[in-house]
Amino acid sequence: MLIISFFVLLVGCNNEEKDNGQENATLQSQIESLMEENKFKYQEIIDLDIVGDFIYGVSLNNNGGLDLFIVNYASGTLKWVAGPGDVTILSDKESRYAYIIQPDDPNVTQVNVFGKPAKAVTYFDEKSEDYTREIKYWKAYTEKEPSPSVVEYIKN
Repeated sequence: MLIISFFVLLVGCNNEEKDNGQENATLQSQIESLMEENKFKYQEIIDLDIVGDFIYGVSLNNNGGLDLFIVNYASGTLKWVAGPGDVTILSDKESRYAYIIQPDDPNVTQVNVFGKPAKAVTYFDEKSEDYTREIKYWKAYTEKEPSPSVVEYIKN
């Protein structure tokens, strides 16, 4: 009886994981369609964060740089908010400020925004079997209005 219960539990968890995976795949495809509708040119979406009613995304553009976009995700409906452009800080009147920071100095090991550590992200862009480009950036979301003095770069 214990073995049957364990099997039912495993099958139930496995089906739930499939449903979550399908929901995420559907959400990503909806975002990609919305990006196309808004003429957002990109190579690949490399990062998505859901914060409240907003989805903050980072994509690799056709020039190899990073672009930021914001989508409102209220009541299961997607609405384009902001992007693309050569920006590192992006916001809408209802969303938080989104920072994408990509320092030129390779010795930067941490970035703080308003005194709090930003999240480090490393993405490996495989160009060929012989060459993979490492893209490292930091991201942060805040409700405080940005200014250049709130970003602190920490080196070894």
